[in-house]
Amino acid sequence: MRKMFRPISKRDLKDTMTVCTPKLDGTYSEPVAIIGVQFQQTDKVSDDKHRSSVSGGIVFVDAVNSKGAFSVPVGSRVCIGGHSYLVREVVTIGDLFSRVHHWELEVG
Repeated sequence: MRKMFRPISKRDLKDTMTVCTPKLDGTYSEPVAIIGVQFQQTDKVSDDKHRSSVSGGIVFVDAVNSKGAFSVPVGSRVCIGGHSYLVREVVTIGDLFSRVHHWELEVG
């Protein structure tokens, strides 16, 4: 018998994220909430001579335990903890049956 990956634990999904997806006309959709995500903030050295670091991180969105979860497109604007970020990369992680287990969003 094959084992399935367990969903990300609800106790680790303490953050709420709002998402505004890009529209074809260059504007963004109205915000939609995904409740129960995990945000791991990072700081990186910036190439911009006017600032020394750039804040961002990785957002984990579980396919089962994140209420309102969907595949957030690259280029979306997200807000977590009062900070706004651009979604730069999305990695979809599947289970053993090729179903979505979770998404990892690189934001900055």
